[in-house]
Amino acid sequence: MKFGAPEFLKWLLLIIPLIVLFVFMHRQRAARLVQLISYSAWKTVIPGHNEKRGHRRTVLRLLALLCLGLALTRPQWGSHWEEVKQRGLDIIVVLDTSKSMLAEDIKPNRLKQAQWAVRDFVKNLKGDRVGLVAFAGSSFLQCPATVDYAAFTMMLDDLYAGIIPRGGTAIEQALKTAADSFDSKSDADRVIILITDGDDHEGDPVRMAGQLRKDNIKLFCIGVGTLEGELVPSSEGYVKNQQGQVVKSSLNESLLEKLASETGGFYVRSAPGDFGIDRIYKLGIAGLQRDEQETRLAKVYEERFGWFAAAALLLLLAEGLFRPAMLVVFLMFLAAPETEAADWVKAYRKGDYTNALQALNQTTEKFPDIGNYDRGNVLYRQKDFQGSEKAYGSAAAQTTDNQLKQKALYNRGTALLAGTTQQKDPSQLDAKIAAATQAVGLFEQALALKPDDRDAKQNLERALKLKEQMEQQKKEQEKQKQDKKQDQNQEKKDQQKQDQQQKDDQKNQQDQQQQQNGQDKQKDQQQQEQQKQDQKKQDQQKQSKPSDQKDQKKPQSQQPSQPRQAGEMSEEEARQLLDAMKQDEQDQRMNLKPFLGGPVRVEKDW
Repeated sequence: MKFGAPEFLKWLLLIIPLIVLFVFMHRQRAARLVQLISYSAWKTVIPGHNEKRGHRRTVLRLLALLCLGLALTRPQWGSHWEEVKQRGLDIIVVLDTSKSMLAEDIKPNRLKQAQWAVRDFVKNLKGDRVGLVAFAGSSFLQCPATVDYAAFTMMLDDLYAGIIPRGGTAIEQALKTAADSFDSKSDADRVIILITDGDDHEGDPVRMAGQLRKDNIKLFCIGVGTLEGELVPSSEGYVKNQQGQVVKSSLNESLLEKLASETGGFYVRSAPGDFGIDRIYKLGIAGLQRDEQETRLAKVYEERFGWFAAAALLLLLAEGLFRPAMLVVFLMFLAAPETEAADWVKAYRKGDYTNALQALNQTTEKFPDIGNYDRGNVLYRQKDFQGSEKAYGSAAAQTTDNQLKQKALYNRGTALLAGTTQQKDPSQLDAKIAAATQAVGLFEQALALKPDDRDAKQNLERALKLKEQMEQQKKEQEKQKQDKKQDQNQEKKDQQKQDQQQKDDQKNQQDQQQQQNGQDKQKDQQQQEQQKQDQKKQDQQKQSKPSDQKDQKKPQSQQPSQPRQAGEMSEEEARQLLDAMKQDEQDQRMNLKPFLGGPVRVEKDW
């Protein structure tokens, strides 16, 4: 349920002090009756008096008053779709964005004060189309004439001093840009609201005013600033001219008054607390002719204030002629079932989306396009983005109304973007890119049906940016996979090289060990051979004749000097060997002599 006049809801709070007042009055009256007449004598003295009946009447009066208050709030539930024709003017706001608008003779500065005034002005428009032209040394159409006041306000807030690269103030070109933006086929009066400080550095604005008069375009001018003027601040202090002197910008009222009078409009000077744009609307624009604009399919809620008004009348009637049966009838009337549309709307507003979907089933069967569109809204609230995307697609395919189709296409693209953002699985990157690409196409189709849809433009840019980010992410993933594969191949090659190096080292160690073993074996064989030769030499020396031994006892000087051969004993070794052999021979002789019992003669051998 919604209220057509919610400003009356606060007055319903008055019912609380009224309840307190009635309770106090009943108690006061009862206390006074007790003072006059004893309670036990009431039935005799005042037989028709019934305290409970008085309480019931008071309750009925309060309920009737409450129902009347609710009727004033215009309660609404249930809805239907119908074609709505709009009537309105074409208004173009031409706003000066030159650096002179930064002067602070009107706080915080001229441009900011103008933006605030235009924002408040747009809030009062009802069906009038409004556009925006920004100008300085040149001009451009910032926002075409539209009834989408939210989009106009966003573009108004985006303006800043210096948004036009070319400096200066060219009023003639700005007025020409505004005049060219009007729809020539419209029969409505066309209005231009010029907001500037009046400085003009090129062109002939008066000549352009004459052209506006011929084209039946009214020009209203608002002068921003003071006649005394103010310095223009900049990043380096204040703006200076070519001679190095600071520039002081003052209001040029004469030019603006002349321009406005040429076209049948009038001039207003802005002042703190009264910018002047409201006076222009009330005195100059409100009475102009309005043209029927395009029709659109609008959702119209059913007015239910009549039920509360009827209930208030019944309650007052029951208060005058109180009958219990009438109260029962009234309660049954209030308990009457609501319409099917009210059921799903009520559940939707409460957040009970499951019952809202069930209530929409019959509506979808009767009206497939509108029903599927509403189903998409409910499923989107449930964060079932895939289901809502399908419902919006069905609505767009089944409807013949371009406005509903444009909304369904826009919402379908939004559901695709929401589902893409919700999906966090990196393996689904290709599917997310495909969804973003499809969303781009849907927003483009929506813009083709409604080129001035600001939300569709923003979501289109968002979808393109998201698609670009995901494609870049995909490239990075592919590069990471390729780098990882190269790293694995390199590691494999390094491992194979390391294994081969270990095998070569083991083989070299084995070869060195075998070579060392061979050398040791050869050395052992040589030692054994040497020992054999030494032993053989010793045996030969033992068997040699004494003459040989005598010859060996000759002085060294008598023996010829010959070089020592391999395996030949040295002279010292030979001498020791001969001594040993001589001792052995003596021992053998002693053993052979018989012992005769006499003294043994000892012969000196030293």
